[in-house]
Amino acid sequence: MAEAVTNDRLSVSGRLGFCARMQRLEDQYCQVRAGGAALIRIRVTTDDLERMQVADAPDFGYELTLGGAHLASGAPDRHLSAWRLEAARNWNPYHSRLFDLYTDRYLPAFFDEAARPSPTTIAPESPPAVAHWRDLARSGALTPFTRGLAEGHTRAVSALDQILASLRATALDPYRRRMASVVATASATARTRAAIGGPDGMLRSIHPSVSWDGRYLRLNTICDAVESLEGRPLIFQPSVLATRITFNPLTDVVIVSYPAAAAALTRDPELHTPSQALLSLLGTTRAAALVAVVRTPALTTGQLAATLGVSAAAASRHASVLRESGLIATTRNGQKVHHHPTRLGVDLAHGSTTDDPPGHGAETESPAHRRTRPTVNAPGSRADAPGPTDPPLQSGRSASGRRR
Repeated sequence: MAEAVTNDRLSVSGRLGFCARMQRLEDQYCQVRAGGAALIRIRVTTDDLERMQVADAPDFGYELTLGGAHLASGAPDRHLSAWRLEAARNWNPYHSRLFDLYTDRYLPAFFDEAARPSPTTIAPESPPAVAHWRDLARSGALTPFTRGLAEGHTRAVSALDQILASLRATALDPYRRRMASVVATASATARTRAAIGGPDGMLRSIHPSVSWDGRYLRLNTICDAVESLEGRPLIFQPSVLATRITFNPLTDVVIVSYPAAAAALTRDPELHTPSQALLSLLGTTRAAALVAVVRTPALTTGQLAATLGVSAAAASRHASVLRESGLIATTRNGQKVHHHPTRLGVDLAHGSTTDDPPGHGAETESPAHRRTRPTVNAPGSRADAPGPTDPPLQSGRSASGRRR
């Protein structure tokens, strides 16, 4: 049965995923067709269906990788056009060396650390990075910049860190909550369909490029292959910036990433006042109290009372209810009590302002719970399914270059 999957269970195995090392995949078991559709077939048993999972939060490392790919060659889907326009407007042309890491077959697999809110430096000697340098060398795509990275030159690594920081700031950070909301909604929809129609119902409706006949799961891709899960959990990963199905058979899991959104990707909303949904859920005063604490961490009871226009005693009562509900925490400092939002409180306040348009990626709305998603750490290959407007990436193109 499909269930939500979290990061922590898988993070210890050291991730190598989220890289389209297609040549290696072809060498192992693919015969690429010279035209027309191709399929990856996955034999799925009853036990496999019981282990099947759906990620309920974004893989920001993969989203960052896809962000660079779309800037390199254009975002083909209409729902990403506004996102790409804004990201390209803020893009530093001197950072276009990043596009040397992309080819028509290969995506860099090692942006996870750079995608974190508190990023660390890229490790060019890490297994996923080494695999990527090897793939670029095999395809004759090494440039002076990527060769310097492969050899661990300090200046090249520092330059990549700066480039990825810029990419994260323009293409990822302003959209994190929107992405979390989209992925959580897609995950909730898939699990609802599984609850209503069983695994068959979910697999037959999760994405048009995925089909299921009761024995084999078929993915529309650019190569023919037959895969066996061999006891590995099958994880479906919704992705906001993906425009096609990707397949990633790893050592301990098999991941199928699929596009999760059809509505336009817009920046995270500013939190000024409670939304109507939050007002209906908590009541006018308590909703305003939660928003005040989220906007001003370490707010004192006296400051909260002044913000709400109520007495200190009334503010204290509202804060107590929010604290008992797990939405805020309090800390006493002498005679003063300071209130801090919990993660649940922050998500509830911000998630309530994410007023997605009708038909936004799912039939039912779901708040982004921001549960830790799977950080899959194991070697493997990712096979990309062709989208209707997805020609190959053009390595080295500027952010304002030709659309794919």
